[in-house]
Amino acid sequence: MSARPDPARGAADAPAVVCLHSSASSPRQWNALVQALPARRVLAPELIGYGGTPDWSYEQPLSLDDEARRIEPLIAAEPGGVHLVGHSFGGAVALRLAVRNPQRVLSVSVYEPVLFVLLNELAGEFGMPVPEALEITSVRIAIRRAVYSDRSAHAAKLFVEYWSGVGAWDALDARRQAAVTARMRKVDAEFDAAFYNAMPLAAYARLAMPVQLLWGEHTRRPTRLITDLLGRVVPDVARRELRGAAHLGPITHAAEVNAAIAGFLDAQRARAPLAQAA
Repeated sequence: MSARPDPARGAADAPAVVCLHSSASSPRQWNALVQALPARRVLAPELIGYGGTPDWSYEQPLSLDDEARRIEPLIAAEPGGVHLVGHSFGGAVALRLAVRNPQRVLSVSVYEPVLFVLLNELAGEFGMPVPEALEITSVRIAIRRAVYSDRSAHAAKLFVEYWSGVGAWDALDARRQAAVTARMRKVDAEFDAAFYNAMPLAAYARLAMPVQLLWGEHTRRPTRLITDLLGRVVPDVARRELRGAAHLGPITHAAEVNAAIAGFLDAQRARAPLAQAA
């Protein structure tokens, strides 16, 4: 995806906005956001195993650090720092990047980051699994069983209909069904990264940059709880629920989500002179 320079500040002075896509999706999901940010440079790289990137070897578990390391050279090439945007698994990667690169990340705006490990951490505190952890674990097990029994199309249907509701799979055209089906082994690996990331909730309390947490009114219980947990510990946080949206809000309610992201980014631009003066 091409970058758009900021004519008011000049390309060299305009911090890039780096957007990370969700599982089974692609950078194209941010096309509408690019149009909503005409005065900004938007970079939308592919995560591991998508498009032209090398696939994961599957000989060892995938981690969020693996995904972050692939994006870090892009961030390092931006001397003015970057704003991060992420959705779902891309949101989890964005938060890991922010923790790893606090001097280079200016802000983070994420829609329902799937840090399922936080549910396991909460379960450990209570001495038993919380309902949200049990719910997403059952989905994860069903998808893995389907993937490893050569029923990737069934795995894809389970995945799509968990997040979008019964009938959502049949509503997709054949081309889109084939694309999601082809990505299900990587999606399975992404579940590993989301469940077994070793970073505890307390680590996100170290984030000094502004963070916006977005979620849909009709999202699933696990992602709603994750955003709530993050909202309790992130120091400089803005939280917003999108009416009528569910987990795929950045796609199904792109105008509303993109407006929230654009407004948040504009607020960071307004804050920048104050931060420099301090």
